[in-house]
Amino acid sequence: MKLAYIVLCVFLLPYCLKAESADSLRLMRTKELKAVFDSLGVADPVYLQKTDLSVGNVRLSELLRSIATVNQVNLCVKTTQDPLVACNFSRARITDLLYFLCREYGLEADICGNIVTLSSPPQPEPLLPEPFVGYDSVRSALSFDFREVPLADIARRITRLSGINVIVPQSMYTFKVSAYLEKLPFPEALEALASANGLVVNRGEGGVWGFEVSGEQGTASATLGTGFRRRSFPADHLSIDSLKRVSARITSGKLEDILVETCELLGEDYFFATPVKGQTSVYVKNIDSRTFFDVILGGTGVSCGEYEGVYVFGSSGKEGAMVTTRVVPLRYRAAAALPDLIPEALKKEVQVQLFPDLNSLIISGESRKVSAICRFLETIDKRIPLITIDVIIADVTKSTIREAGIEAGLGNAPASTSGTLSAGIDMKLNAASINQLINSFNGFGSVNLGRVTPDFYMNLKFLEESGDIELRSTPKLSTLNGHEATLKSGETRYYKEVASNIIGTQNPIQSDSYTWKSIDANLSLRIVPYVGQDNHITLEIEIEQSEFTGKEEKDAPPTTATRSFKSLIRVKDGEMVLLGGIERNSRDRSSRGLPFISRIPVLKWLFGSTKNNKVSQKLNIFIKPAVL
Repeated sequence: MKLAYIVLCVFLLPYCLKAESADSLRLMRTKELKAVFDSLGVADPVYLQKTDLSVGNVRLSELLRSIATVNQVNLCVKTTQDPLVACNFSRARITDLLYFLCREYGLEADICGNIVTLSSPPQPEPLLPEPFVGYDSVRSALSFDFREVPLADIARRITRLSGINVIVPQSMYTFKVSAYLEKLPFPEALEALASANGLVVNRGEGGVWGFEVSGEQGTASATLGTGFRRRSFPADHLSIDSLKRVSARITSGKLEDILVETCELLGEDYFFATPVKGQTSVYVKNIDSRTFFDVILGGTGVSCGEYEGVYVFGSSGKEGAMVTTRVVPLRYRAAAALPDLIPEALKKEVQVQLFPDLNSLIISGESRKVSAICRFLETIDKRIPLITIDVIIADVTKSTIREAGIEAGLGNAPASTSGTLSAGIDMKLNAASINQLINSFNGFGSVNLGRVTPDFYMNLKFLEESGDIELRSTPKLSTLNGHEATLKSGETRYYKEVASNIIGTQNPIQSDSYTWKSIDANLSLRIVPYVGQDNHITLEIEIEQSEFTGKEEKDAPPTTATRSFKSLIRVKDGEMVLLGGIERNSRDRSSRGLPFISRIPVLKWLFGSTKNNKVSQKLNIFIKPAVL
């Protein structure tokens, strides 16, 4: 038990000694302040006068200034901190009041005659830990732990531990750096140290590493003959992956430095035909090198060309412009139609020539403009959908003809009996047949009919005809998206046109000339398909049907009747749609007979004839588009 007490006492002894030392310093400082203000009262009795003071939440500096103003004493206040003070003093001497405030708020007093200066005590500078630089020779790895240490000291330690030369320009000897990292490979460690402190580190010939300031500040630093190249941006701000795609996040970097660094990381040869000046900022990720060059050179007056694997950079002005020629093959589009589709803004100062043998375009001009046209051609050179359109055309005609009646008369010569009895009755009877029929009725009752003359005839008609005609065709059309597909089917008839000319005046002679002219009656179908992104097809449809209706006069041209239809519809891929209802109905009714009697049922068939003709025509069109 005693041993435990002894150990505890030994453990607490340093803290007790430290606390006692702090109390001793505080007591000594208090005695010194008391002696200072006592001597002040002896030097100037004004400081011994009494004053009343009561304030709440007033800054310490304002409180001291008020004391000096009210009591006509000389005070100079220089404090780093200005806390709020709330106090109430009655009949307190000025020396005691100042002594109390200095003791409470840790102020120091300095007297020069009757002028008192109150100030905060100087703060001790923080003790920085010893800078640590470690090097693992097996892994060639560095470890850092330091803060605000001159760069020259760190470079000296790294060189001494690793045996690798790291140099610092003379202008950066006192540049202070801070870093902390653990066991990072040597190159990555130097890159991290430079990046964290706004510097750039490069490796020159012979494995010598050198630091320099990033950005424009780095222009003042020299290479010191070591052979390493300067960069105006940190090395990790530009990277190339295994597929040679570029990622960059550079702010105010030199254009020439960016081009050189990119070419070297790509492992490509490069050449500057003219000096490249200026700065740029670029933030891109995972793009190809050619696009990267076009992006950073846009609007700079500098062009990039590639000749046999060498990137050439130079001015794009009219004098010595970087001219590039490319042959752009097209996979899906016809090259002949594309030059007119290229916007005029892109074709300015660029020559575009058709090369039909390879379905290609030859483009020649400034490199960046040629690249812009090539990118435009890539966006429109897509596979055009092929649409097949199945069309079913059904033209149905229904007709009904009814004729009934008796027609009798006298001819120029005796007629002969002829006609049909089935199906339907259509007979022509001569006088002999009629007399035989009359003789068969004579002798029945009081009826006795006379004989007819030899030129007498009689026509009997009791007919009904009906017919259904269905014309069906199934054409199949194919066209590209947005292009027109047409179908035309019909017949042509000719008529004679006579022109009469009279020649001469004394003995006029009439000369007739004949011209045969044609009239068409067709069924025409026009379809324009548009394929949407949602597997729907928009169809622009125009249908026109014309047919011959006969001649009104013998030598007149044939007349036609026309039916047309125009629509814009939207259907799914492979869905069938019906375009129907184009219907034409005609009805012709005529009758002949004795007045009044021809209107009486049954008798109208004996003393007259009637004819009823009804025709109905209907056109139905089925359309089924499908994308191949």
